[in-house]
Amino acid sequence: MSRNPYTSEVVFSTAAAGRDEVDVSVGRAAAAAPGWAATPIQERAAVLRRFADLVEADATKLADLIVAEVGKLRSEALGEVEWTARSARYYADHPPAVDRRGGAVVRRRPLGVVAAVTPWNVPLVTPAWKWLPALVAGNAVVWKPSELASATAAAAVDLLVQAGLPGGVVVPVLGGAETGQAVCADPRVRGITFTGSTEAGRTIAVLAAQRFVPCALEMSGINVAVVFADADLDLAVDCVAGASTAINGQKCTATRRVLAQRTVAEEFVARLAQRYEALRPGDPLRETTTLGPLISPTASERARLAVSAAQRSGARVAGRSPGLEDVPAAFPATLLTGLSTGDPLRRQELFAPVTSVDAFDEADGVWQLANDSPYGLSAAVYTGDAATAGKALERLQAGVIAVNRRGDAVDLEAPFGGVKDSGNGRPEGGEYLYDTLTTHQATYGTAAE
Repeated sequence: MSRNPYTSEVVFSTAAAGRDEVDVSVGRAAAAAPGWAATPIQERAAVLRRFADLVEADATKLADLIVAEVGKLRSEALGEVEWTARSARYYADHPPAVDRRGGAVVRRRPLGVVAAVTPWNVPLVTPAWKWLPALVAGNAVVWKPSELASATAAAAVDLLVQAGLPGGVVVPVLGGAETGQAVCADPRVRGITFTGSTEAGRTIAVLAAQRFVPCALEMSGINVAVVFADADLDLAVDCVAGASTAINGQKCTATRRVLAQRTVAEEFVARLAQRYEALRPGDPLRETTTLGPLISPTASERARLAVSAAQRSGARVAGRSPGLEDVPAAFPATLLTGLSTGDPLRRQELFAPVTSVDAFDEADGVWQLANDSPYGLSAAVYTGDAATAGKALERLQAGVIAVNRRGDAVDLEAPFGGVKDSGNGRPEGGEYLYDTLTTHQATYGTAAE
């Protein structure tokens, strides 16, 4: 069931799929997969282009649906819709390539049925980045969206059908964690792509490993930004403020930790606190709102308890946005300093607009501090020195590194994935997910030409 985080009204409700329903759904995809794989790639690409046109035509409706289910700002939701249409056209134009390697012609062959397991916070473009490349490569997809964004999922599948996708080629399976695990455990599923928590990703990785199934995992992050004394502070503050509060702080690439060189740390904290205090919480549908609610009252309470515990251990609230007392899911953007070394906020991802700042002295020692995390999804560095920026690229342990840009930077054509507990070395984005969604086939002789 999905519920509007701002109004608490139910948006979409349906029963979770049990094992029998999962079995039928995977069976539908398995039956449809051979016919779709045999469809000429030009026709598969044409479906994606028609889907892009339909997404653009339905942009307002889709954006409002995303706002209703997730609570993200309407401008963010419209941006997500635009990215989805762009992504569909990109994959239509960039199907798996045919290469020559020595005396062989190398093609990528579809796996058959692949599973896509996706979260609620980016309910349209994150799934699209999984099933668009899967589809153009010739796979059928069993998609387990988050139960908190099931209406958006239903709308997306409806547009795929309108675009001409044959029945069974994308099969949505609604439900929670057990439903997703059942999909991934089905022996007919030959590839898995997942975005979500590290804990859930570990479970899925085990299921995949038991059957030697390729699996791409994009997981949690406690992402760091390093601000040097020679940085453009206006730029650094602007980037950190944006990257820490986008999607109301509910983003795997959100900036959670800042290391600021001591000579500028106090000024940086003061400026960032002003930015938080100037945020305007409210109805995410309104253009004047700059901070929406969290996904649920439970998420808000979890954030409140985490910040309260940090304060009891000596942390100080250096800045905070106004609150929304009459919205149970709301939580103010909160800037902390003095976070204790062992505080859980340093080790466990909190999906909320909570950011901490620590001061550092020596540039050579900051990299160890920056990497002191179980995660390695994204990182940012702010400096006016090219040598320092170059050292950051060498020393920071992250799959995505931004230099004098927002730490949540992403590009359609670039790889997206993390290291350590943030990913397993199989990124999505661009043509990179084809490594998980296809097998290589090397052929020799005149018939291979």
